[in-house]
Amino acid sequence: MTATLTIQDLFIFILCLLGIGVLSYLIIMIKNANSLISQARRLLQKNEKEIDTTLKQLPEISKNINSITNDTKELVESTYSEINGLVGNANKISERLDDTSGKVFNAIDTVSDSLSITASTIEDNVRNLSDYVELIMDIIEIVKNAFKKH
Repeated sequence: MTATLTIQDLFIFILCLLGIGVLSYLIIMIKNANSLISQARRLLQKNEKEIDTTLKQLPEISKNINSITNDTKELVESTYSEINGLVGNANKISERLDDTSGKVFNAIDTVSDSLSITASTIEDNVRNLSDYVELIMDIIEIVKNAFKKH
């Protein structure tokens, strides 16, 4: 048995296979969607009382939210000037602290420089005193030696 297969027949065969695949995919997708809808329906039926209660309370909840929003707005408006005043005072205090700390650091630098200079001067004076003491000791030694020789 021999059969000839044309390209047109091959394309028709491939299209049929693709059609079967797409149809199978659609059937599976519809089945999953149906399962999802069934679960949603069961969830709604199970929680029907709670949903009804919540829907009935929504107007009251909305009124409470509006009341809270208005109270908050009034509170913010009434304290806005006080908050700005506090922020201004805090800025002034911060500037004063910066100025004061700068003065303290300058004073510390001045004192430390003075102490350093004083320490250097004392060190030089001690060296000079040491030199004078050595000179006096040498003179005493010379005088002492001079008396011993006579």
